[in-house]
Amino acid sequence: MTAEQFETVLEEIRRRQGTRHPLVQLDLAGRTIRGRVREFVADRTTRRAPHSPYGIVAIEQPGLVPGPSTLVQVAEIREGGVRELPSRQPALAGTHA
Repeated sequence: MTAEQFETVLEEIRRRQGTRHPLVQLDLAGRTIRGRVREFVADRTTRRAPHSPYGIVAIEQPGLVPGPSTLVQVAEIREGGVRELPSRQPALAGTHA
């Protein structure tokens, strides 16, 4: 996946979830990573290669006390390998399933 492709998908997910730090699943060649996007960085200093695969995304475990971040090179993400995870809805007191 290129950094440009990743950024396009990420912006759609951000818009749907209404946050700059959405919950995502990344499918890599040998593993799957789930968590909250902490940061996405791509080198934009040159525009000679707009379809460059080079970029880094930091994924952290969601929660009250976020866990350590996992750094992923965008080039490692498979085509179509970025998916939105549904955000967990807190249970309301007094409701029964």
